[in-house]
Amino acid sequence: MNPSLSPFPDLENSAILFKPFLPGENFSLREPWKRPATPKFKSVDVAAPARIHFSLFDYTKMKPPRPGGGGVGISTSVFKTKINISVDDSRKRNNNLPPSTRHIVLLFEKLADYKKDNVHIQITSEVPYSHHGYGSNVALNTSIFYGLNVLFGKPFSERDVYDILTHNYVENTDDQQVHWGFDTGVGEACLLFGGFVLIDEHGKFIGNIEVGEFYALMAKGNMSNIALTDYLKRGLAMKGETGLVEAKINEEVGMVHQKQYGDQIKQFLRTELEPIFVNNSKDELFAKIWKLNDIGTFKRMQMSYRPDVMLDFEARSKAAGAIYSGISSAGPSMFALFDEKAKADSLIKNLPENLSLYFDHYRVDSAGEKIETDAVN
Repeated sequence: MNPSLSPFPDLENSAILFKPFLPGENFSLREPWKRPATPKFKSVDVAAPARIHFSLFDYTKMKPPRPGGGGVGISTSVFKTKINISVDDSRKRNNNLPPSTRHIVLLFEKLADYKKDNVHIQITSEVPYSHHGYGSNVALNTSIFYGLNVLFGKPFSERDVYDILTHNYVENTDDQQVHWGFDTGVGEACLLFGGFVLIDEHGKFIGNIEVGEFYALMAKGNMSNIALTDYLKRGLAMKGETGLVEAKINEEVGMVHQKQYGDQIKQFLRTELEPIFVNNSKDELFAKIWKLNDIGTFKRMQMSYRPDVMLDFEARSKAAGAIYSGISSAGPSMFALFDEKAKADSLIKNLPENLSLYFDHYRVDSAGEKIETDAVN
């Protein structure tokens, strides 16, 4: 491996990036983000869709705790994260929450200079699958921070929330600790801005394109059947890619793809995708988006998952009239996007029985929705 291509030239030393720490430690803070605030409402209900990530642009820019890698994405309401946030002086804070959730609460309180121990979080619904391509962790993180922001009278704009969260992205290590995670910024952008979103390789939000009535078909991948031998040998059938394991895969597999296709992906980003999003041209995006599958993550993941299965799903999606189809993030779940729900439903009906070995759960729902909140005085 060419060291100049690699963000992790020394994997032994890079382990420090993913060393576990307690919620409330290692915040990445900037002075302009510090804005004293107090609650303006008694409670806020939050509903956030899951996210689909189409393609990564540059593995070499993935350097936690900074965002990087970029990509294109859209939200999907096949699953929603639903939480209630309230302030109540009569109860102690509930600390039986995931460590990443506690971390985000403490991050917000630090920035708002809020010292009362009376914020309560109730999680009523979550994405039921982690490390399958739905963005379950980023959806929960964003829901918590954005909900607190609404509860406190929105001291932070959506762009502020995006910047804060993408520089403080953590994942759960165990029941008590967190570690830095790889964050492209696509998940936060999908929830905060809606529609198709574009993030460059440095984690910069380029723009979004609203879609109106739009639908996503999600097919949950069966890791043990769709993964190739190398992926299974790494012990990822249950755990997925996270932390140092993800770093090693980026190093040993992702960089092979980056070396072969990196220049093409970057040219496509600069010369075609960025102008499309700047000009807010949905039709032009639809005309060119399939090119991603020839050079991007869809191509790279064929090094880890069965190419015949991925290509079969893609071909059947095209035949059903999909606007676009691919694999979400590191998979193994795949998706197809449609401008009519009937087309998505017809695809499910016409998928052959043998694909049930590789996808064990299909859902169709709207795509492109933003996070929603309902505040109570």
